[in-house]
Amino acid sequence: MIKAILLVTLFALAWPVLADDPGRHDSLNDSRQRNQLQRDVSSDRATTIERRQSLNRSEHGDERFDERQQQERQLKRSQRRLEDSQRQLRDKRNQSP
Repeated sequence: MIKAILLVTLFALAWPVLADDPGRHDSLNDSRQRNQLQRDVSSDRATTIERRQSLNRSEHGDERFDERQQQERQLKRSQRRLEDSQRQLRDKRNQSP
C-alpha cells in the first residue's frame, strides 16, 4: 500500500515534466524573437502605410501643381486676348475720324 501511494505521488510530481510537450511551448528566447518579429512586421506595415500616404499626397500635389500651371496658362492667354482686343479697339478709334 505504501509502495502504491509512493508510486502515485511520484507519478503526480513527475506528470508536469513528462506531459510537457516541447513543441507546444516556446522557450523564452523563441518567444522574444517572435515578439520582435511581430513588432518589426507592424513597424514595416506602418512605414509602408506612411510611404503610401506620402506618395498619395505628392501625387495630389503634382495634380494641383499641374492644375495651377494650366490655370496660369489660361490666364495668360486670356490676358493676351484682352490686350489684343483693346489694341484693336484703339486702332479702330484712331482710324475713325
